[in-house]
Amino acid sequence: MEISRRAALKSSALAASALALAGPRLFSQASRAVDAHIDILPSEPIATISPEIYSHFIEHLGGVIYDGVWVGPESKIANTNGIRQAFIDTMRAVKAPLLRWPGGCFADSYDWRDGLGAATNRPARTGFWGQQDPNRYGLHEFMHTCRAIGCKPYLAANLRTLPARDFYQEIEYCNAPAGLVPSNSAAPATPNALAAQRAANGDVDPFNVDLWGVGNESWGCGGNLVPEEYAAMFRRFTAWTPNYSRTPLRFVAVGPNGDDIDWTRRLFKSLYANSERRNLFGLSVHYYTSGSPSEFAAGDALAFNTGEYYDLLTRASIMERIVTDHWAAIGDTAQPGQNHVKLVVDEWGAWYGKGTALGPEYNLSQQSTMRDALLTGITLDIFQRHADKVAVAAVAQSINCIHSLMLAQGDKFTVTPTFHVFQMYMPHRGAQAVRAEFSAPAIRNPLANASIPVGGNSYTGSLEAVKLLAGLSGSASISATNPKLLTLTVVNPHIDQPVTTEIAVAGAAIASYSGQVLAEPDVHAHNDFAHPDAVHPSPIASTANTARLTHTFPPASVTTLQLTLA
Repeated sequence: MEISRRAALKSSALAASALALAGPRLFSQASRAVDAHIDILPSEPIATISPEIYSHFIEHLGGVIYDGVWVGPESKIANTNGIRQAFIDTMRAVKAPLLRWPGGCFADSYDWRDGLGAATNRPARTGFWGQQDPNRYGLHEFMHTCRAIGCKPYLAANLRTLPARDFYQEIEYCNAPAGLVPSNSAAPATPNALAAQRAANGDVDPFNVDLWGVGNESWGCGGNLVPEEYAAMFRRFTAWTPNYSRTPLRFVAVGPNGDDIDWTRRLFKSLYANSERRNLFGLSVHYYTSGSPSEFAAGDALAFNTGEYYDLLTRASIMERIVTDHWAAIGDTAQPGQNHVKLVVDEWGAWYGKGTALGPEYNLSQQSTMRDALLTGITLDIFQRHADKVAVAAVAQSINCIHSLMLAQGDKFTVTPTFHVFQMYMPHRGAQAVRAEFSAPAIRNPLANASIPVGGNSYTGSLEAVKLLAGLSGSASISATNPKLLTLTVVNPHIDQPVTTEIAVAGAAIASYSGQVLAEPDVHAHNDFAHPDAVHPSPIASTANTARLTHTFPPASVTTLQLTLA
């Protein structure tokens, strides 16, 4: 039955006009043989795509906070209460749903009380990454950043160097209402002391933080723990924490280093040894697309050859295996009737070696090219295809570090190609993910036999997984407000080959379609301060009344198509 239906789809009378790359900015009709097929199956829903999979992350590292996010209220650089205005505007442009702070590894050496009170009275500390932190940017400044953007805060709590009491009190400081607390005795009701302190520091209303990471990378920089040790600490830190809302707090447990399935199995076996698991919402998973030539870095951000290009994108596609393997490992340990803990991929991106940093003090800053745009599309499509598993994800990081959407140095500023992909994928937010089958010849990774999977949040599994890259990949969703509107995102990773594709929607005809494409003749293309708009999307003109849809995806491109169904 299934085979005949798939065969029927490919011969069905569904719609088409062809578009091909005729120049760096011109997309026009062309006619050629079909190279691939995409079959979209609206009757096979996956889940609602959580807007929180498009979240972001900032850490006290290099130039992320100071100069990136925070310029100070006295700065001549445009700002809102010290927060760089261009950062706010860019995050608004992608409707950032969540912002994670203060780390990262920094979180497990950070005392949240150091960032409270008058800025001149805050102690300067040496942070995890060896740089002096003046603590001018603290908890209130972060909350004001979220408020200015219009996003929710996601706090990473210190589990390595602070006791459980401090976590309890941080929740209380953030969330306790400003009013009086009823007394259980004859004594009069009294104000909550931490809420009063928060008000004295400038914020009477509670911050209402509901998402909390309980530590960070506890297998490494967060304490060098084994899963059983961490499970015990997670239970102790989250036991009977205060809640001031009908909405329960969401606690995220520290997950594995990359694809370490053993950590996940042992963690959940230990967590489930005790029946009290208050508000265990998610498992944090970190995966950086890195590898040879060092533990963390994947070569150079700008100087890469064709083999290195394909090798990096193949490694990026391993995110799918990481998602499905950890999901299965959680399920293996769950008891009947338990809700399945969701995945929170709160650090991901391409991590390169040194060489393209903005300056010596901008630790782990790097340039971002069209190659990174494709990696972004591949990753977001994986999250969307697994909308039933991934509830939250945060790219690392928002500005001036690793897989950034923005680069800033003094009064200079630019967005990266990654920013444009986040904008192009916005129609998927809150939509219903549906199954889509992509049929295209795979690309063999030319470095597969030379690539040695290594650690550092990277892939450590079978070499077989890095041998082949999908010749065409993507995801599809149906709008929550308009069942006739279908969004299809597609990545063509071929460095020099357009892919002409027949697109079919089971049980429906396509009345019209339009969209955007991000493509450049050179995969090394990028934006910099002198050329901030060198890489940007181009529109795909609306086409109506098509009887058969055949679309040509340009080489090394990310495309968003919005199909209106008849």
